[in-house]
Amino acid sequence: MKSKKLYLYFIAVILTFSLVFGIMSCKIDRKNPGEETKQVSGGVISLLGSLGVGDVSGYPGANYDKELNDQLGEFRNQLEIPAEFMNVLYTVFVTNDTPSEVVSFYNSQLGELQWEKSLDQTSDKGGFMVWKIASNRGTDISYIVLTGEIQYENRKEVVILTGLIIPKSGNEGDDYTETTKEGSEIGAGSIYFENPTPPEGQGLLPTQSISCGIGQWKQWLQEGSKVKGTNKIYLVDDPTFQKVVEFYRTSEPGDGGAAGIYQNLDIDLKKFSKINIWIVGKAIKEKGGNIANVNPSSFPEGAVQVRIKYLTADNIEKEWYHSFFYSNIIYYDKLHYSLVTRERWFWYISPNLLELNDKPARIKELGVYGFGWQFTGQVAEVDIIGY
Repeated sequence: MKSKKLYLYFIAVILTFSLVFGIMSCKIDRKNPGEETKQVSGGVISLLGSLGVGDVSGYPGANYDKELNDQLGEFRNQLEIPAEFMNVLYTVFVTNDTPSEVVSFYNSQLGELQWEKSLDQTSDKGGFMVWKIASNRGTDISYIVLTGEIQYENRKEVVILTGLIIPKSGNEGDDYTETTKEGSEIGAGSIYFENPTPPEGQGLLPTQSISCGIGQWKQWLQEGSKVKGTNKIYLVDDPTFQKVVEFYRTSEPGDGGAAGIYQNLDIDLKKFSKINIWIVGKAIKEKGGNIANVNPSSFPEGAVQVRIKYLTADNIEKEWYHSFFYSNIIYYDKLHYSLVTRERWFWYISPNLLELNDKPARIKELGVYGFGWQFTGQVAEVDIIGY
């Protein structure tokens, strides 16, 4: 398990290196794809070269922008990224050319290198493109280019985002997982960015929907341990859901605190074979020291989180939670976190909680909240669904 983690970490590092310095790579002869070709860039065999698919040059004159790369989550919503490509590791470059020129360059280059285009969503303002090619591992490699103009603080730039999807080869076991925490066998759940069909099971919360108000909910307002900060909970108007609850905190300097709502419950689950948590939310602002649980020794942070407390059949109290974030964080807790688009509604349904190692017998509490140094999050719907 550890060796596989180290292998993937090594691959990610080499991937980033090769994308940033790809422009230095030598030209590839694709006329004989069966012939082994070594690609050298500054004395290092490139990642694409090691996969037997040649190399792809970076856009001429484009510069890697560390600030924009680190802050991708702050402007990602200005670019049209299909939901299935949200979790790709992108590298951000800036150029003085137009998006149309960028599109033309990659269409020409990848065509010459015999990559096959599998997705094209382009216009004169930019677009999203995906090419595929077979590798020496028996899988198809996908090369992704996204370009368009963005506004970040006082900067207006034409950006180029490049990324790769490298599936596991048939020789790698399917038992690999980046998370080995208790209950990881049930997975993370499913997230959607367009309204899916609502769950068909029985809603188990005894209260009315949030659009009718939060008077039947208790409030959780936790100040910081060093800096109190400002914590607020209130209803706001929304054109889709009429009323939604908003969680807000600000703190300077940064110190973690909470704002949210919860209910004390006593829901017996013995007659159900499946239990899902359903939530519709929106992450608007997030700032903290443990967004996406990158430091598991600290309390998980995020603008929108859902958590339940429950009892097992042995009357032992346990918890389950899931959270949502938009920042450009690579090695996040994929069991408990889902990547979303900033300021865009998402729909989430959990895996079947009755498949946890510590199976719930009675749910005692459900809460939705934000936690961190600064955050703004909204929740339109939440429920416990029984089948």
